[in-house]
Amino acid sequence: MAKKIVFVFLCILYFENLYSQDFKKIFLEINSKDKFFIITKPITSLIVIKIAMQVNSILVNKQSENFLDSDPQGGQIDAFRHIFLMYKLSLEIGIEKARRIGNIYESYNEKVFYKNPDSGYDEVGQEMDKFNNEVGIYLFLKLGIVDDKTLINEIEKEIIKGTARKIYKNNEKRSISIDNMIIEDSIWMKSWKNERVLIQSNR
Repeated sequence: MAKKIVFVFLCILYFENLYSQDFKKIFLEINSKDKFFIITKPITSLIVIKIAMQVNSILVNKQSENFLDSDPQGGQIDAFRHIFLMYKLSLEIGIEKARRIGNIYESYNEKVFYKNPDSGYDEVGQEMDKFNNEVGIYLFLKLGIVDDKTLINEIEKEIIKGTARKIYKNNEKRSISIDNMIIEDSIWMKSWKNERVLIQSNR
């Protein structure tokens, strides 16, 4: 067990030096049950980090192309990221482990909110991410193994079809309530539960 713990930390520190995301911080913040899950699966943890970085690289390239709505915070391209990531995780580590990793990350985001309400995380964002994670799993079951170009095209089709979910916003990317009223950032960002709502990704 001690060797596994050392291996996990070395992997986390290695990738933290290569990329901007603070994987060590995430690991230290999650609960003991989730830490145990990660520690006992060091190879899985390494694969997850590598895939997350690959997906981030693809996302940066797609955003530069004005892909979908170019809204990485609750928009279509945010949905794209979760679908793509969960497809890849399902392919590489299996559906159940992929879903578990997704849930660990969403739980971490909730903890971040309660420490820093201005973080931009909230319950509706969590619901969106979990829903789109399941779309990624659905696509893996539907498509099987496909190349990245095919996968990107298929995800785009599902988003345009309305299979995924996004946060209801106006053209200025400001959050809108179910009554079509603008919700100021200063309001919704202070409450985990707020008036923001999800809509189909093609609306």
